[in-house]
Amino acid sequence: MLNPALAAVALLPLLTTGRGQDVRLVGGPSPPKGRLEVYHNDTWRTMSAYLFHNAAARVICHMLGYGYVGQFASKRFGGYGTTCWYLNDLRCSGTETNIGNCRHSGWRRSSYCNNYAFVSCFTEVKLVGDSGSKGRLEVYHNGTWGTVCDNGFSDAAARVVCSMLGYERSGRFIANRYDGMHVDNSYGAGSGPIWLDNVRCDGRESHIIECQHDGWGYHDCSHDDDVSVSCSADSAEAVALVGGGNPRVGRLEVFHGNQWGTVCDDGFTDAAARVVCYSLGFGYVGRKVDINLYGEGDGLIWLNNISCSGTERYIGECPHWDWGVYNGYCTHREDVAISCTHKPVTPVRLFGGSNSTGRLEVLHNEVWGNGLP
Repeated sequence: MLNPALAAVALLPLLTTGRGQDVRLVGGPSPPKGRLEVYHNDTWRTMSAYLFHNAAARVICHMLGYGYVGQFASKRFGGYGTTCWYLNDLRCSGTETNIGNCRHSGWRRSSYCNNYAFVSCFTEVKLVGDSGSKGRLEVYHNGTWGTVCDNGFSDAAARVVCSMLGYERSGRFIANRYDGMHVDNSYGAGSGPIWLDNVRCDGRESHIIECQHDGWGYHDCSHDDDVSVSCSADSAEAVALVGGGNPRVGRLEVFHGNQWGTVCDDGFTDAAARVVCYSLGFGYVGRKVDINLYGEGDGLIWLNNISCSGTERYIGECPHWDWGVYNGYCTHREDVAISCTHKPVTPVRLFGGSNSTGRLEVLHNEVWGNGLP
């Protein structure tokens, strides 16, 4: 990642790649921020905000040498008669090396360009020790990276950090573990200055410095108390396969907003199933199966239009519509079900009760029965 102290004197960022596109950021207050332009067919093209997303912004920032950081904002443009372009059906996981490697169905031109894609590749926070979406929190101040003490830190503060990094406000604070003798930092103790302590956020701030804290450099802790954060929208504990009588098969449910809910099958593929299975510890195996094998869910439908490449670690890292209640778009007949096994599993269900009680039935020759002769 470029040193932010050098960013102000850097030349206009531009990267040329073999397979993909040349990209640059123009018109911004500093080189890591600006209107996104892509060079295609001997022309620099202003990118429309239409269909663009934060995962694509992270790919752009990686191309420009800033690492997989960055976020996207929609900025007002010229309106009717102003031309900009977009990649139709653009779907990035955020881990591609080039925007041309993201899935899309080709260039489209818009002669009514209301909003363009503004990308920022500079942030004063980073997560160290894992994939970029999880790790020890470090903040940049006075030309130096330093850590944050965990006193007062909460999931609300984690959501602010994740929003700064271009993720949704779905982060969580990873507490250090103490076994009575020593502290186990999830991503290792840092070094150098401890910049912030007693950080208290309500989760709606746009920057960590807007939260209450003791002031830069004032702290009453050691690096054993360094904060770790996860910006993954879900984890192995936050997804489950329900109704199969086997942890490897069942209806997919995700935990969000303190409630379990289902996932709509629009856009969901075997690649997404493999990501779920990996997050559950079963490896990159798995496939989407018929929901009728395990029964429709009830309650909330949390996610829709999930599009995974199959290499993500968590379902929340895949492009998808925002977390929300999609019961008006989908019905529970469209709930996703998954199998995380190479071998066929005899489908079972509980009938005539609730999700957790009922008469046991098995599916044989496409007919449900109690399995008795």
